[in-house]
Amino acid sequence: MKTVKIQIIILVILVMTTSCMSTKLVAKYDSDSVIHHKATKITYLWGALPAKDILAECESKAICQVKAETNFGFICISFLTLGIVVPQRVVWDCCGTNIKEEPFK
Repeated sequence: MKTVKIQIIILVILVMTTSCMSTKLVAKYDSDSVIHHKATKITYLWGALPAKDILAECESKAICQVKAETNFGFICISFLTLGIVVPQRVVWDCCGTNIKEEPFK
């Protein structure tokens, strides 16, 4: 009986922490040496309180990809607070310094 409870708890934790929705923005340039970053941002009072910006901290000053993710836990928090608290995870990849520029067509 205890193992079933533990398995249910593990399943609930996995469901609440996995990404269930995401939107990805991919840049024109691609690189083999990307540096991954992620941050969780929380919006309060339906966006009425201004949130601090997330610094990209890319040495190459170029971002190859940005993805905004949410999961079941974030959706539950948003639902239970009627949208007063809305967490969202942002994942971005900084391009390496070896970006090859191609002519725009």
